[in-house]
Amino acid sequence: MFVRFRQTKRRLQVSLGETRRAKGRVRHEHIASLGTVEVPLTVRGRVAFWHHLHERLTKLSNRLDTGMQAKVLGDVHARVPMVTVDEQREVKVENAEADERLWSALHEMHKEQSEGHKQIVVEAQGVIAKSQSAAAEAAAKAAEAKERAERLKRGEDAPGGLGKPLDVEKTLREMGFKTADLNHGRTIGALREDAIPVLVREGLNASERAIRPVGA
Repeated sequence: MFVRFRQTKRRLQVSLGETRRAKGRVRHEHIASLGTVEVPLTVRGRVAFWHHLHERLTKLSNRLDTGMQAKVLGDVHARVPMVTVDEQREVKVENAEADERLWSALHEMHKEQSEGHKQIVVEAQGVIAKSQSAAAEAAAKAAEAKERAERLKRGEDAPGGLGKPLDVEKTLREMGFKTADLNHGRTIGALREDAIPVLVREGLNASERAIRPVGA
């Protein structure tokens, strides 16, 4: 048996063959593929190749005795050198350094995301506090208006109430609504009283989106 090498532009193919004579002619018979390796040779490529080669020879042990396997290994080593201990150590160092760079980059990425989300929490807490204060003020004014209306219905006198009705647009602007929000409101109700809850709800949703993290 003999080892055959066939090199292409990018790879070196290694196979095991055997010479036979049949009817007075010499024929080369393919026995098994022993693997391929990238060219030019690299340490990583050789490591993978030799790992596969030992597995392949183990499977061929029923056809190759110890002496023949040793010959095959020697012939292959002459073309694709086995990896030395020093070369293995260099690869391990390179891999460890690459892993360190990757995990350090991921650390920085997650750290930045964490800080960004902390800032979102701070902003959200500010929005919550402002909304709670506004809700309490609106509840107080609603209760005051309700009481005034009930007193008037009972025939009692109640101060105020002779001026213009509440300016809805001015009130909404004080709540933070922009011109675009108000224009949108006009399309769903021309700022009628029954459109106010819709406008307020959509405005609050817009505020929530403004502090929502990207990708949420």
